[in-house]
Amino acid sequence: MLKGRLNDLVESQILSKKIQSSLLVLKEHDFSAYPAGRHELGENLFFFLNEYETKEAEACFWEAHQVYLDFHYILEGRENIAVDHIDHQQVKEAYNEEKDATFFEGDVQSIITMNPGDVMICLPEDSHMAGITPDEKENVRKVVLKVKL
Repeated sequence: MLKGRLNDLVESQILSKKIQSSLLVLKEHDFSAYPAGRHELGENLFFFLNEYETKEAEACFWEAHQVYLDFHYILEGRENIAVDHIDHQQVKEAYNEEKDATFFEGDVQSIITMNPGDVMICLPEDSHMAGITPDEKENVRKVVLKVKL
């Protein structure tokens, strides 16, 4: 898992070309005109524009992916995202190829607060639970860019 401000990560120039080019997609693309839902950008690249109200962790779920990296990019609002290594959790639902997801259960050990302009990159070994209320419920608008490994 990697987390930082989008502009800082783009300017760092220390990441792989694939990650760097994906960050540039987030930086240079205008997401303001897109409605919520899935949007294709290329053969191995698409994004979900998600709009929702945050909720308590008990109402959220753990997941991890094997084929696509997740780039969580906050446009509006704040949310907490819990993260853990998949080895620290129990499989709740085996890998679903169509959804590219394994669902887990486990305790929340680490939470990261995401603000507008923040990006979190989740790798295959990173179980993550998004949409958790920070201090109080918030409306969140974010992009989840899916980049094929």
